[in-house]
Amino acid sequence: MDQREQAEVEGHLRRQIGAYHEAALVFAAVKAGIPDALSADPRASEDLAGELGLSAPHLRRFLRGLVAMRICEELADGRFGLTAAGQSLAPGAQSSLREKALVVLDQYWQPWLELPHCLKTGEPSFPKVFGLPVAEWRRANTEEGAAFRSYLAKEESAQGDAILEALEMSDGTTVASIGGDRLEAIPGEADIYLLKAVLQQHDDGQARTILEARRDAMGPAAKLVVIERLMPERASDDPAAIMLDLHMMTITGGRARTREEMAALLASAGLSVTKTSVTSDGLSLIEARRA
Repeated sequence: MDQREQAEVEGHLRRQIGAYHEAALVFAAVKAGIPDALSADPRASEDLAGELGLSAPHLRRFLRGLVAMRICEELADGRFGLTAAGQSLAPGAQSSLREKALVVLDQYWQPWLELPHCLKTGEPSFPKVFGLPVAEWRRANTEEGAAFRSYLAKEESAQGDAILEALEMSDGTTVASIGGDRLEAIPGEADIYLLKAVLQQHDDGQARTILEARRDAMGPAAKLVVIERLMPERASDDPAAIMLDLHMMTITGGRARTREEMAALLASAGLSVTKTSVTSDGLSLIEARRA
């Protein structure tokens, strides 16, 4: 690594380490209801503070922080309003940024800070922080669980067209999407069963049990399509997959898998890979049938 590359990496690290300021500002804004209150019209900080039950002088300082981030704008008369980008944090926005701010900062930040626990014990750090495995915790905490499901739904919607294009379905094809809290509820007979971002949440033993249940539900002509980001041979080939793998390690105890590891896992559950394709945004679709 030459001096220029080293300077670039160090600069990136400085920005990432300091990014907690802006992340915390976005999280606090959403939790306090600021984008909700400003979504229709600009407001004076004093009026907004009275409505939301906040300290007026502190809120004004906070709003100026949002101005610096270009989430809010400060008008000539002193009122504050949302920018077009800030509207993405308001209720009903098509973007998943609002939900992502809630989920990432509320549910992921502290477990990631406890990564040393994960490295020492080989166990996910989410239960250490919250006292329960992540799926159980979300069922027990309905508001946080709903925020996660809303975030997931918007993310899946954004990826939907690319996945449908890669599936190359014919007219009349019946598709059953299995995932999340619906793992134990198998729909009626379908032509294609989708498992999107499910296996990565589990270790090999749990993932094999899930696959065996899918296999038993499939008719002779049906196929299973596993949709996940696969691990690259070299970390630099797909940094997003590496971070996904670390996220699973930290939150669920699961893992991302290489193409070969996924094929072996499917084979252990009595399924054989028939085709693999990749969407435009880097997700792999691994098609399999009963062996």
